[in-house]
Amino acid sequence: MLKKTPIAIAVATLLYPQLVLADDADATPEKQYERIVVTASPLEKTALETAQPIYVLHGDELRASEAATLGETLRNLPGVQATYYSPTSSSPVIRGLDGPRVKIMQNGLDVADISRGGPDHAVTAESLTAQQIEVLRGPATLLFGSGASGGVVNVVDNRVPRQPVDGLEGSYGARYDSVSDGRSAAFDLNVGQGDFALHLDGFYRHTDDYSVPRFISPDGHAETEIENSFTDDRGATIGASYFFDRGFAGFSFGRIEREYGLPGHDHGHEDEEDQHDDHGHGHDDEHGHGGFYAKMVQDRFQFISSIENPMRGIQRLDINLGYTDLSHEEIDDGFIETAFTLEQTELRIIARHDAILGWNGALGTQISRQEYDSFGEEAYTPQTDTDLMGVFWIGERTFGDVTYELGGRIEQVELTSEGFNTLEYTPASLSFGMNWQVSPMVKLSSNLSYSERAPQANELFANGAHFATRTYEVGGVFEIHGDDHGHGHDHDHGHDAEYELELASRALNKEQSTNLDFGMHFEGDRWHVDTNVFVNHIRNFIYLRNTGIMSGSLNSDIDLGTGHGHDHGHDHGHDHDHDHGGLPVYQYAQQGAELYGYEISGRYVLNSNWSLNGFSDYTRAVFKSGGNVPRIPAQRLGLSATYTEANWNGTLGYTRYFAQNRNAENEHATDGFNLVDLHVNYFPGIFAGQDLAIYMKVENITDELGFVHNSFIRDYAPMPGRNFGVGFRARF
Repeated sequence: MLKKTPIAIAVATLLYPQLVLADDADATPEKQYERIVVTASPLEKTALETAQPIYVLHGDELRASEAATLGETLRNLPGVQATYYSPTSSSPVIRGLDGPRVKIMQNGLDVADISRGGPDHAVTAESLTAQQIEVLRGPATLLFGSGASGGVVNVVDNRVPRQPVDGLEGSYGARYDSVSDGRSAAFDLNVGQGDFALHLDGFYRHTDDYSVPRFISPDGHAETEIENSFTDDRGATIGASYFFDRGFAGFSFGRIEREYGLPGHDHGHEDEEDQHDDHGHGHDDEHGHGGFYAKMVQDRFQFISSIENPMRGIQRLDINLGYTDLSHEEIDDGFIETAFTLEQTELRIIARHDAILGWNGALGTQISRQEYDSFGEEAYTPQTDTDLMGVFWIGERTFGDVTYELGGRIEQVELTSEGFNTLEYTPASLSFGMNWQVSPMVKLSSNLSYSERAPQANELFANGAHFATRTYEVGGVFEIHGDDHGHGHDHDHGHDAEYELELASRALNKEQSTNLDFGMHFEGDRWHVDTNVFVNHIRNFIYLRNTGIMSGSLNSDIDLGTGHGHDHGHDHGHDHDHDHGGLPVYQYAQQGAELYGYEISGRYVLNSNWSLNGFSDYTRAVFKSGGNVPRIPAQRLGLSATYTEANWNGTLGYTRYFAQNRNAENEHATDGFNLVDLHVNYFPGIFAGQDLAIYMKVENITDELGFVHNSFIRDYAPMPGRNFGVGFRARF
């Protein structure tokens, strides 16, 4: 029987990310694991018990993977990469999809930030204080709304205590990374007596500009450090719960403050040669910590309650209510270029009911209102209110060795924006899945889903320069007319042609996605293998198309009321001397697309000390009319060997990022690169009455230069160079 040492827990977590060791010291081999429930599911299921591919990052695996952003924390999971707007702002990309198609949740509610609207906007969810992170790959629209057509990331913490606490317990830790002189620390504290429990947590992080292998930027500068890539974050949360006979009710308040640099930002002219780069990148030597950076503050209130058997036929009623107030400023040399504000209120009520015709299930409703506004020189999206109301049902029924899952959702989405007619959408979603326990060692799963996604505000109404991505963005409610009859291809980059921006006769349509997913899980004495293959047909796929024209040739008499002028091709006259004429014009467009690919991961146990591990993932994305979908991450292959002793383990890993040369129109190929990493985890056990774990790592040992294909600033912000890291976590 596996002994309950810290290293045994760590190994079990690595081998079985959905499971941890049971608390019963006398547990038999048949029951030595307890279930880690996916909190995103109201049916109390583990990742292995669902038809949809789910990965749960938990325990020491989560602590060893912690990074400054959510995207960097998750980027090594099969099927998950990152937008990589440098380490300061990096959010998850799931199966080639990101932005509004990947829903970021905090304890089951939308994280309520502006990260879905641009890669330069940081995610407010924090991994340093998380208990587990749940990644749902593929459409997850039934529970979380039409925006989750690509996947869901749910960050779970204990800000509202869900279990009674007897006395005092908690943890604290710190870590250091050499590549950016990064320092971070976090703690959580739980205290309880009787029917009350109190929670307190906090974190701090500071990094300087990060180092990279020497490279020549597109403007001809030799670089070994990415200017303006610092980050300075802090946050704290307090929460309390009251427990009664049939459940609990709790409330929390949390604040996060972030300041982080935005590298690759340039307001000035680019030379003629640089204007032919499809990304339109620029460089400004004067931008450092005092240059262009973002300052964000978020206040979040959350109420959570769960009641067992509140009425006949209802097994459990869950109520989740949140209110978020966020401000985000983008500052250049002390001048606020752009300010964003967001207020969001969301209510989710889910009732798990008794079996109906043999089907166990849950019925729920979701209501949310988001008020978004932007101000300033670079405010390219007008004030918009988004109201959503949806109802859904999910259920399951088991016949022998096969469990069937069924669900449906319908919602009403209403977007009201200054200067435009109110737009209404009615997305609907359906899903059917099955889990088949073929044998004690083999489980097969499949999931067929149809989902619809309503466009979000920036996809519809954007009209202006977005300097952080070095583009001029045009929303789907507009049409571009010019010498080429509106096709948007100006091979002279706008030097001789003139284009007019006008309101279109109709707005963007709903995206309609049909996704088929097959999975296989094999658990043998020595082998552990998980595979998933998927194909996703998307009608009316919304994407940013590089029109091939430059913003200097684009004229508009449309005033969005966001601080822009009426003529977007001319200087606005303030002392920062912005020039919109040097930016490539990207427009939100639609056409049919098909995405398909796979994820595979496995482990082979050689003996009690050695195991071999591997993974690979791949997404191919094409338009049905021909051509490739823009900014699709490269294929990856990873191999590693792990050595385990009684109180420590070490893993030497190799990851190959293949070249990405299946590029969209006006998009350049990216070379492949290799990363070699070493991770060593030491578990000394109980030290001074505390359970201690120490994490050490050397990343990118060979100091190899690597560019992330799907990054908007890939040519200006490559992956970090060689990094030495050390951290610890103590529990009491």
